[in-house]
Amino acid sequence: MAYVSADTRREQLIEAAVRVIAREGADRATTRKIAEEAKAPLASLHYCFQNKENLLLAVFTQLSGEMPVEVDPPEDENGSLGQIMERRMTSAMQWIVENPLRARAMIEVTLWAERYDPELSVTFYEGFFKSSEADLRRADTSLPDEELHSVMRVGMAIVDGLSLQMLTNGDKERALRDTATACAMLKAFLDESERNTV
Repeated sequence: MAYVSADTRREQLIEAAVRVIAREGADRATTRKIAEEAKAPLASLHYCFQNKENLLLAVFTQLSGEMPVEVDPPEDENGSLGQIMERRMTSAMQWIVENPLRARAMIEVTLWAERYDPELSVTFYEGFFKSSEADLRRADTSLPDEELHSVMRVGMAIVDGLSLQMLTNGDKERALRDTATACAMLKAFLDESERNTV
């Protein structure tokens, strides 16, 4: 049997976990099934991750790192709050449409964490929230922090909901059309809110 480095084995196990979790759910994704999917000895999974919880955390970290959350504006765009939200939501949904298996695994791991380690699931969302806030702070906005944070949470909820709809019905084109509709609605709201706070 050929030698496989620990780093390579970790990557193989994470990818195998994504496939098993997407297919069977996080609860049914046992370490044995994941090791079999990776064509790796079970002992190597325990060597690399110690337990299932650490492996699922590694899966979430891998997938959340792949999802584009910060998108540079085009040269000719001034970067209003609505435009930044639109870029973020559209790029996130485009990734989900192009990677449904990975999106399903991310949702499964998030729900698993919410059931078994609620603090961990809160940490997952806080990571997205912080990156969103840093990106949105580039906009020239007069919205108070409380309203800006509400807009950020609504944007995340829209992407979550559209993701579940797309994974359920498989209609990728509709998911992108609905994303454009949601972005237009959010931009209209933000334009009105900006006018009212000036």
